[in-house]
Amino acid sequence: MAMCRWMAYLGEPILAHDLLFRPQHSIIDQSLHAQLTGFTTNGDGFGIGWYGNGDGNGATPVVFKSTHPAWNDENLREVATVIRTPLLFAHVRASSGTPVQRSNCHPFRYGQWLWMHNGSLAGFHEVKHDLLTAVDASLFPDITGSTDTETLFFLALTFGLTDDPPAAVARAVGFVEDVGRRRVPGTHDRGDD
Repeated sequence: MAMCRWMAYLGEPILAHDLLFRPQHSIIDQSLHAQLTGFTTNGDGFGIGWYGNGDGNGATPVVFKSTHPAWNDENLREVATVIRTPLLFAHVRASSGTPVQRSNCHPFRYGQWLWMHNGSLAGFHEVKHDLLTAVDASLFPDITGSTDTETLFFLALTFGLTDDPPAAVARAVGFVEDVGRRRVPGTHDRGDD
């Protein structure tokens, strides 16, 4: 299975370039030279999302996404030299079967929320209809891609992410597990850990 790469930063305002490109084992380096997985590259697109410009303003995040490999995107290199932020999400995608298109690149955004996820929902193809029809009708038009991650995000929003994030995520994950057990037996059983 392919695994995405992601990072999140929260701290003093910093240039995105210093987070994405400068470290010896930066997310960009890892996306091209992964050493701890069976796949050495993650080239199915990327995205970054950030809040503010380092001056304390900016409750609504900005998102920059592309289907280009992160290590070979000149626009990413250029914008990263001018983005100064106290809060950054970065994601380099390795598709688990959904199309390589901008709408499937993380992070996903809704209002003031950014969301990204690593891994995949087992049996997503079989449970996708049940999961999507559980999304609140007022939120449904904002789903633009076809990934399990975006679906999980909109389920968490449906279950109250804006009011109680931990409880909403727990409810969304529990719902996915329940649907999975009903539709694809054996794929969503929790271990004893």
